[in-house]
Amino acid sequence: MDAAGAAQSSPDLIAIGRAAVREPVVLILFLAGFFDGISGNPIHALVLGVAGIALSADAASGSAMWVGSPHTVPGTSASQRRLARLMFAVGVLVYSTVAGGFDRYSWPATISVVVPAALILMVSWRGPLPGAAAPVRPSIGGSIAWATVFVCLGLWELTMLLMQPTLKTDSWPHPTLSTLMDPVLASHPGRTISLCAWAALGWFLARR
Repeated sequence: MDAAGAAQSSPDLIAIGRAAVREPVVLILFLAGFFDGISGNPIHALVLGVAGIALSADAASGSAMWVGSPHTVPGTSASQRRLARLMFAVGVLVYSTVAGGFDRYSWPATISVVVPAALILMVSWRGPLPGAAAPVRPSIGGSIAWATVFVCLGLWELTMLLMQPTLKTDSWPHPTLSTLMDPVLASHPGRTISLCAWAALGWFLARR
């Protein structure tokens, strides 16, 4: 393939930039990554930025994130699904117990979160998981409702962050979400329960 063909087959930087402007989720990821970076969370900023770039490239390539196809991926029997759910629950519990034992902000704790998150993202990126219905575009009402929730949370988080003594200093009079979670994540059981909830929510979203 010559240079012209290669240029036509892959999105260029201008197309990616346009896609980033058109997609509100991408702008949110970039903004969240920026504020995470200036508040002393470079790993979070990097992950959010990479996710935003990936979504921009995906949109620029012309592939649809939401499709209206009525087909479903071939599923399994009811007993197999129950067994899979049980195995998943046991696996999540073991993972959460082990990962919850790592100190907060340590490299083992960071890796134990980033690696499974990246794996499930790669698995679910191009389509529904086995047994799941093909994804459909959400309704306008649902989109507006969720957008309102996330915008309000984002504005509240940004306001609390800017009202702290410094961007890297927590303040209980003006707590961010991470500050509010500090007492929960200070103990091994609290981290284990939080990781269980995080993994369950991530699997639910991947299945959707």
